[in-house]
Amino acid sequence: MKRVHVGRLSAYTWPTDAPYDGGTPVVWNVPGYGSHATSSDPRRPRPKALCGFSWSTQEGRVVDGPPDCRECLREVQLGAERPPRGNR
Repeated sequence: MKRVHVGRLSAYTWPTDAPYDGGTPVVWNVPGYGSHATSSDPRRPRPKALCGFSWSTQEGRVVDGPPDCRECLREVQLGAERPPRGNR
């Protein structure tokens, strides 16, 4: 997938190793830092939020609801499954 950039610069190439490619995110509340979403990958020894923030599992706890972090929320919304749009 390429994003078009108007100008003399080449098109932006989307990274192949995106932090989140859909699925059910896990939301963690980290005291003093708000809540952040992570991918549901259990292989990570330290949680890493979709925005890039990381912490230890002893610092936070899993919570319900959407994350407070706007960047994490945006990534969750971009990775959400959407029904195909038909002609109206």
